[in-house]
Amino acid sequence: MAIETKPKSTHSLILRLAAWHAVVGLVTLLIGGAILQDTLREVVWLEHRRGVLAAAGEVRQRLQSEGIAGLARALPEAIAQRFDTASGSMMYAVLDARGRRLANSPGAELVLPRLAADGTVERDFQQGQDGSLVWGVTERIQTPDGPVDLQVAQDMDRSYVVLDNVPAAALLPLLAVLGGGAVLIFLANVGLLLLLLRPLRRAAREAEMIGHGGAPRLDTERMPAEVLPLIEAVNGALDRLDDSLAWQRGFSAEVAHELRTPLAILLAELELLDQGDVTERLRRDVEQLAQLVSSLLEAAAAARDQPLRDEVFDLVALADMSVRRFATLAEREGHTLRVTAPEQPIWIRGEGEAMGRALRNLLENALAHSPPGEPIDLRVGTQENGGAIVEVADHGNGVREADRASLFRRHWRAGSVRRRGLGLGLSIVERVVLAHGGTVDVHNDPAGGAVFTLRLPAPLDSVVAA
Repeated sequence: MAIETKPKSTHSLILRLAAWHAVVGLVTLLIGGAILQDTLREVVWLEHRRGVLAAAGEVRQRLQSEGIAGLARALPEAIAQRFDTASGSMMYAVLDARGRRLANSPGAELVLPRLAADGTVERDFQQGQDGSLVWGVTERIQTPDGPVDLQVAQDMDRSYVVLDNVPAAALLPLLAVLGGGAVLIFLANVGLLLLLLRPLRRAAREAEMIGHGGAPRLDTERMPAEVLPLIEAVNGALDRLDDSLAWQRGFSAEVAHELRTPLAILLAELELLDQGDVTERLRRDVEQLAQLVSSLLEAAAAARDQPLRDEVFDLVALADMSVRRFATLAEREGHTLRVTAPEQPIWIRGEGEAMGRALRNLLENALAHSPPGEPIDLRVGTQENGGAIVEVADHGNGVREADRASLFRRHWRAGSVRRRGLGLGLSIVERVVLAHGGTVDVHNDPAGGAVFTLRLPAPLDSVVAA
């Protein structure tokens, strides 16, 4: 029966970008058009206000100097024609404090004064008292007779009414509107690019987590069609790389496994020979070769990233067993293994075999860096917060500050090490401790030597050994 696969959810980045640009352009057009309309209306009104006040300059001067009596004299001919509704479009009316008309230009009786519904004088208006299209403004003037209101208006229905100064006055506001629109479009484009590039940033974060607890491959869901081939190519390259690494690990493990038995037999045969310098050198070489084979097997096991078995083990017993395993080798090289541990068990949840491998690697590292005759200390205990702590201390030269960053890196070896190896021991220690939810660090003892410290989660006090 064929298995129905779920189709991939993809989209075109170009089409999406074009659609968002269209939306942004339309929104910008609507908002910009509304702002532009309001700006032009404001500019036209301000220019009209300035124009009508300037046209009534002669009337204002007479009121300021002579009062209402000054309007009894005829205005200059050009101004009089302008303020006559029969020949011009301008009109004025002079009002007292209560809004009563004191004087007006010919023909302005039906239009001015322009009063509000409550009887107060309108300061700016675009409609006459009779409902006609008249734009006007009211100005308070101090006269010899007291303050009066001068209302000046223009009939906007006249075909020859032209606001010549509007284009020049509107230039800067228009530039401001267009500049603001350009900035808005730029910011919108930047925001769209950041929004549309989210799948790439997500893929970058996933790539950073590969091998560090994240998914083994990049997710292809919701990936743009233009980027999908690149993501699939990267996943394919990772598949090929994993296949190659798996073959290499399998080959190393198989070779190491095949060499372990012959080396053990060879070491046993050497023990039967007469002891001498040649036999001792051969025995040391075979032991070092056997250690390399053991490191290969441990590296292959640690590289598989298999989950830990969920079991419970006694950390004190594990440490004691690890010390007994290395006791003969340490004594042969002139070292004494000193163990400090409580009598009662410290129960830890995890995989005892993996943690034992980590302890053995720490002891082997201490043997490699300790001068002959110096002791090696293994301390096991609990912390104030209830967690378990393990310390392995040597009496060598300590760890240089420049080497701390590389100490737990695979295949890295300090230049002062006296043993040959693959540089995998401390890297395996870190992987095992992190898998148990703990931490590992190193510091130099003031008395000399390096101290490696393992901190593990709180032991299970309620567990009873079987």
